[in-house]
Amino acid sequence: MKITELDLEIEDIEWYGVDETGKIGLFMSGGSLAVPGFICKSRDDLEKVCDFFDKLDVQISNFVDINNDLVYQRQEFITECKHMSQKGIYCFDISDDKNIDNKYIFVSKPEKPLLLDKLPIEIQTIMLDYRIMGANFEVDDAIII
Repeated sequence: MKITELDLEIEDIEWYGVDETGKIGLFMSGGSLAVPGFICKSRDDLEKVCDFFDKLDVQISNFVDINNDLVYQRQEFITECKHMSQKGIYCFDISDDKNIDNKYIFVSKPEKPLLLDKLPIEIQTIMLDYRIMGANFEVDDAIII
């Protein structure tokens, strides 16, 4: 089943992408339409990927860098991002900047990133379609979709 434009407007879509170097990023859409077509083509594939990363073990020793320039009213959001980065995943959230649509801002990043080639083949196969061309999660403070 596809994710429709109406779904995007009413749901905060959590989706994953892969940068040019094989690193994994988590993106939260915040109810915006800024979700790539490669995500929208299959809700079933996205749910498999989300389920896999949700169940992935945390690497407690993995230091996490948090973007201290961001101010969030909900501390739980920062805690969730830190938890995902302890799994080796970079976290981005949709920007509130109305002048730049489709811009995701860096929230947290791991010291030891999880790489695409370390994932199970079934997840790798799906994630190969989730590549964000030109992105490097390690150095990019923002990703424009």
